[in-house]
Amino acid sequence: MLETTFFENHRVRVGYRLVENPHCSGNRCAVLLHGAGVGGVETFAPMYEYFTEWRWMLIPDLTGMGETTFLHGQEAPITIEQLSEDLEDLLDALMWEKFDLLGYSLGGLVALHLNARRGCSEANLILLEPASLDRASLEDLLDVRRRYRKAAEIIRQTGDVEQGIALFMDSVSPNRRKNPRVEEKTQSRLAHRPHGFAYALDAVTAWVEQAAQGQAMREQLIDSAKNVLLFSGAISHQGLIDHYQALADERLEWHHINLKGCDHSLPFQKPRQIAIHVNRWLVEKK
Repeated sequence: MLETTFFENHRVRVGYRLVENPHCSGNRCAVLLHGAGVGGVETFAPMYEYFTEWRWMLIPDLTGMGETTFLHGQEAPITIEQLSEDLEDLLDALMWEKFDLLGYSLGGLVALHLNARRGCSEANLILLEPASLDRASLEDLLDVRRRYRKAAEIIRQTGDVEQGIALFMDSVSPNRRKNPRVEEKTQSRLAHRPHGFAYALDAVTAWVEQAAQGQAMREQLIDSAKNVLLFSGAISHQGLIDHYQALADERLEWHHINLKGCDHSLPFQKPRQIAIHVNRWLVEKK
């Protein structure tokens, strides 16, 4: 069982887990960042034990999700900048300076943002369908994000959490196989802290809106990431898959893996397979 420890800065109380892999011969570290609505434990518990190349793994909860809360005790709006700052405060408190980053969805955008802030040129980034890279065109991406904003508004303004989550799921995974049991499980995961989930969706949408005003903002994040392994689901939107492949084709140290049978829920669908690919990639980079 993963034990949660807490750290406080001026704004939030961060829940995190520090996991050691005693079988790893090296000392490389990694920060594992979850997506919107679902905390670190539920996202990475099925996966972390299969990683072989990291001695230490830090699994925090981003603000509004898991066990991380604002000090004032209420859910509240957040920004990608704030999420990165809170994570950076935690890393400084733990005296972590060199580490790899694995980010899923929202966590992928935070990973890219944190990497650019810290100038982690030696870091390996593993990005599982990261928010902000869903489409090549920022205008197309903005159209997608506006549907997410509608989902967030439904959750906050009407209290109809089920409808808001359903709209989000239909937007993020339009081609998914709608198995009733899987749908119910996904709904349950995302409904744990529905307002925190809604504010997380808004944080990405606000970032994309800002990026759409000038191409350089997203390009700067991409250019700052030197060693990247991108994952996509084979039944995710074709525009997402095509953009990932284009990024990998254009950049020598970017690689793209498309997982069969997966949609945006890929870390919950094939955690072991993802870990195997990550291990192999890290070994090849030694």
